[in-house]
Amino acid sequence: MRAARWPGTLRGRATLAFTAVAVALSIVLAVGVWLGVSRYLLVGRERATLAQTTANAAQVQRASGAAGLSTEQLLSQLPRETGSTSLLADGDRWITTSLTVGRADIPAELRQAVLEGTPARQRFDVDGQTVLGIGLPLASGGGYFEVFPLDELDHTYRVLAGVLAGATLAVVPASLLVGSWATRPTLRPLDRVAGAAAAIAAGDLSARIDPQGDPSLVPIARSFNATVAALEERVRSDARFAADVSHELRSPLTTILGSLALLEAYADHLPADGREGLELLRAEVSRFERLVADLLEISRADAGAEDAVLEDVRLADLVTESLSRRQTTGGPDVPLVVSPDGRAVVVRADKRRLERVVSNLVENAEKHAGGATAVRVEAGPAEARVLVDDAGPGVPEEERSRVFERFARGHDTNRARSDGAGLGLSLVARHVRAMGGSVALSESPEGGARLTVTLPRQEVPCDD
Repeated sequence: MRAARWPGTLRGRATLAFTAVAVALSIVLAVGVWLGVSRYLLVGRERATLAQTTANAAQVQRASGAAGLSTEQLLSQLPRETGSTSLLADGDRWITTSLTVGRADIPAELRQAVLEGTPARQRFDVDGQTVLGIGLPLASGGGYFEVFPLDELDHTYRVLAGVLAGATLAVVPASLLVGSWATRPTLRPLDRVAGAAAAIAAGDLSARIDPQGDPSLVPIARSFNATVAALEERVRSDARFAADVSHELRSPLTTILGSLALLEAYADHLPADGREGLELLRAEVSRFERLVADLLEISRADAGAEDAVLEDVRLADLVTESLSRRQTTGGPDVPLVVSPDGRAVVVRADKRRLERVVSNLVENAEKHAGGATAVRVEAGPAEARVLVDDAGPGVPEEERSRVFERFARGHDTNRARSDGAGLGLSLVARHVRAMGGSVALSESPEGGARLTVTLPRQEVPCDD
């Protein structure tokens, strides 16, 4: 099964949820800061300019009747901000302190309101720049206007917007990092549970969960460990039972084999029906003997009493020897195909187990699928493979994972006529796993089934 992508994992979803909440809060905070600060700056700016305009208008009003100063001189002496412009409307006459801002630049609405006696203010553009215009009516008639540039305020707005946008964008990677760091210790207990469950699924019934002082994990660990302990005891008990039964069967089996050998010694004196019955008896006793041997081997493996003795093995030589031994005992001649890079490939394996694997695969093809058409030895960059193709109809895809179970039988016609007990491929899977490899069933290019045993490749060759 393919590993889930990071966003699809529990840790990924928790991190993304944390990030989404952090980003949403950051956006709300940024919008609130923008509205509050921009409003505060604008109101403060308007208050300052209004105060200055009011003071200048009062000064113009007081000095309008004084002798010795012209209107232009009076306006030029008024205190103003850098870049601001004063304008005085006296009837149809407009006097300004700037060469760029004049009567035509003041919006008509603002001029009309002030000249009609109503103080007013308005933002507008002059030569592409935003300015604030404030007008106050004079008691002597006309009106006083002052135009203030808003470049500094606009610059402050741009800086504020950039800072808030940058901070909001920076929250995304920061939240992902913090969320990933924060969820790691939170989900670490689940990793320990998953690791223990995977070990048990792989056959290690001694695996347990260590809560490591985590109070939230103690109840789960206690329940999980108790369940595994009960399962281990049940498996051990079943293994002991199977071993005891198998041992008990060996004594009557030995007696039966002795009696059968005695009958075979006098087979020539038996009638034809008697010889036929003797042959059937020999086939059934051989099958029974193989079943008892398989049960003993499985029970020893379940009880953990048999460990693999690993050594460097030249794979092609071992497969050749195993096939030759089967042929000398009456087995069929199976073609062996060794790839050029597979002739010297070396694996770390248990010779006895590996010979049993090859024998079981060939025997499985002979019993269930019309015989093996070829046995191949191939080498990859980091692994070596033994492939056994058969002449049968193949195995449906939905049944391929079941053939390695104990007492498993296919549902097709050829396999239903099998005289096996369904333990051969189960033993193959056990032996291969004990050697650190894997076994898989697929479709052969020739149309039958293909069983592939994959073992880790060794770089150090065997001694000749």
